[in-house]
Amino acid sequence: MGSTATIAGLISLSVSFVAARLLIILMNSRGVGQYIRSWGPKVHEHKSGTPTLGGLAMLAGLGSALIYLWLSFPGGRSNLILFVVGTFGFGAIGFLDDVLSLIRGKAKGLSPGEKIIAQIAVSLVFLALTFQLVDQPTQLSLPFSSTILSIDTIYYWPLVVFILVSTVNAVNLTDGMDGLAAGATIISVSAFGLIDGGMTVPFVAAILAAIIGFLWYNSYPATLFMGDTGAFALGGFLGSIAVLTRSEIFLPLLGGLFVLECLSVLIQVCYYKSTGSRVFKISPLHHHFESAEGIDYQYFLPEVEWSEPKVTARLLLIHMTLAGIGLAGFFIWD
Repeated sequence: MGSTATIAGLISLSVSFVAARLLIILMNSRGVGQYIRSWGPKVHEHKSGTPTLGGLAMLAGLGSALIYLWLSFPGGRSNLILFVVGTFGFGAIGFLDDVLSLIRGKAKGLSPGEKIIAQIAVSLVFLALTFQLVDQPTQLSLPFSSTILSIDTIYYWPLVVFILVSTVNAVNLTDGMDGLAAGATIISVSAFGLIDGGMTVPFVAAILAAIIGFLWYNSYPATLFMGDTGAFALGGFLGSIAVLTRSEIFLPLLGGLFVLECLSVLIQVCYYKSTGSRVFKISPLHHHFESAEGIDYQYFLPEVEWSEPKVTARLLLIHMTLAGIGLAGFFIWD
């Protein structure tokens, strides 16, 4: 299996790297790029026009590796089918949103309601296939315990739909700084790969390599953004591997940064509607720290305002720490 995973990774890395470069050339030649929302941090205004749709490069790399795995790894075909649905299904929704945004301008893609309906539909297809292809999918591992929790099917379906939809949107919310969402996904997917250590390893190698090929161009200062195509696809893969490894309950730790980003938005919206005031200067959380001028952090955070690379690095360190705690919760009682 090790050689299979290695070859799949090399294929994915090569295709993703080349496809990302071709996307940059194509979009620059046509003068097409990302629209930066006016309410975002002012320091991001210079990014307007940066080539986007980088998610296509990752999907091209992953797709090439999956073709190889279909031919050389027949024992993993059930997982392969589910990863295709979970990753490419959600990626297709993101691609449609990106294309509509580019055509209409000013980030006017799919409405929030349309996105949620489409995401629920993909989740239901994924679940239906899961019950066909996976043995006893309703048995879940509990963190910091050797207990295996068995959930009734009637509760399992809404739980997994919630996990998939929330994970996809959490990764999308995190995609606001160069390298942040891609780096966080690498950490989370690697952690799930360590938990499984079996039939998902070649697929983990393929997606990690695809992300690395893209991240070469997405690292600060980014020359290519992943767009919703990439964010939705990565969220779909992350949710899928959580389900396939029966580690859904580990997601709040192994995907800790994604949870914090979501919570920052929920807190901001609820508090603003209740009081008319804001907890964070801008949400999601990563934008708050680079826009926090005038907020007193003297006891805990001596720097008042962080640069984008510093915010990214520190949030990834927090994410890595939470993922480490999650891994400890699995291996100590394994």
